Amino acid sequence: MSLNHKKTALAAIFTSSVLFGFSFLFSKMALEVVSPFAMLSMRFLTAFLCMTLLILFRVVRLHLQGRSFLPLLFLGLLQPILYFIFESYGIRLTNSSFSGVIIALCPVSAMLLGNVFLKERPTWKQALFMGLSLLGVILISMGGTGDGAVTVLGFLLLIGAVLAGSGFTLLSRKFSQNFTAFDRTYVMFALATVFFITAAWIENGSNYLPMLVRAWKTPSFALSIAYLSVASSVVAFLLINYALTYLSVT
Repeated sequence: MSLNHKKTALAAIFTSSVLFGFSFLFSKMALEVVSPFAMLSMRFLTAFLCMTLLILFRVVRLHLQGRSFLPLLFLGLLQPILYFIFESYGIRLTNSSFSGVIIALCPVSAMLLGNVFLKERPTWKQALFMGLSLLGVILISMGGTGDGAVTVLGFLLLIGAVLAGSGFTLLSRKFSQNFTAFDRTYVMFALATVFFITAAWIENGSNYLPMLVRAWKTPSFALSIAYLSVASSVVAFLLINYALTYLSVT
């Protein structure tokens, strides 16, 4: 790996982290208007349509023809499906600051799993800052939760999101040898779109479409979905999948 690739990958992973960080605020705003599955269905449908437009206008090429992309289906099961089920309901049962802190454990969890499964051992500096991250989580959690109650179930769901996100990181790194960042992201979003629209329809029944019509008339919902689908899904996931092509999980 060249130095330029490493620098670009580091910039990509940093930018994706910033974009993901703001997603908790916008998710909370959207969840005040619609149910979690309805929010996720609109988030990933919009993201999938954006990526499809890039293909149709030949901005990006898809490299899946004649290839088995079954491994990517398992990748998509972990992220976004399981991850966002846990995260969305976890946010709903806690608050944005607490959920942001817990989800911040994803890199720590991924580092530990990378050590076990990929034999990527952290340096003493990485271990030190992992410890500082954990200390930060403890201190912020002790600082209170002024913007909403925190339930035990919400906490457990967020831990589930951490584990799903960590598993995704390991698999994306492994599959980067055979699939581009765009290929991985596109299949993930296609699977998420089908799953969450189906889940939202089951969750809300005949009220699903009327609820969405009302929601799209709400400026805060439209703004939230615009950010969550474009910035925090298309851009952020492309960046993280690109970064995992060149960087170790550790």
